[in-house]
Amino acid sequence: MDATVKRRAAAAGKRAAGFTLVEAAIVLAIIGVVTALTAPNLSRYMETGRGRAAAKSIADAFHLARSQAIRTGNNHIVFLGTVTARDTAGNELRDRNGTLVPIFVLNDGQPGSALQNCVIDNAEERHTFAAETGVGWGRNAVPINAPAPDDFQPTIPASGSTFQMPGGTLTSWVQFRPDGVPVAIDNACSPGQLGTGGGTIYLWTQNRDYAITLTPLGGVRVHVWNPATGGWTS
Repeated sequence: MDATVKRRAAAAGKRAAGFTLVEAAIVLAIIGVVTALTAPNLSRYMETGRGRAAAKSIADAFHLARSQAIRTGNNHIVFLGTVTARDTAGNELRDRNGTLVPIFVLNDGQPGSALQNCVIDNAEERHTFAAETGVGWGRNAVPINAPAPDDFQPTIPASGSTFQMPGGTLTSWVQFRPDGVPVAIDNACSPGQLGTGGGTIYLWTQNRDYAITLTPLGGVRVHVWNPATGGWTS
């Protein structure tokens, strides 16, 4: 075998053994370009997922409170941490592990019973929902004077909640009676009349806005703001 054949054989052996430095550099460059192109889309996808999960948690809390109130014959209250995560007496909304939570469903007992006071008592059953990263209360891209289609308020409050106490003061809680109908309650646990429990909770992420509306009879609707059309979609 002459020298030329030997060199070619050696070169072929080296190539079969692995990548050359130039080839490795090209592969890394391609990976970098692909990552740069896909990272924003992946980030947007994850953000949308967190926003949808948060909106679903609020809708689930309303559905859970309503169904449990009907099943047990007990009043159930949904507390939302739109401004401060607290109940009617100022107690913080915490799960059984002591962690602050943004959504809290309380089994407040039968109407007129000793513990039926709209306050979180240790012995009472509770259901909690954890917070989603990057999701806030209120609005982002939505104009302040563009409330959700089912909302009765002309503007969106900074707190993100249009629920009210019986006297009309904005709040962040609502009570479900044993018949499943939501009604307003005040700090003294005095309930409002039929039709006072409707309201909307607004959530935002960096690129999305959500509105979760509870109707006066207990139905739940979720809307998403569409910046392209300047309106809400279901």
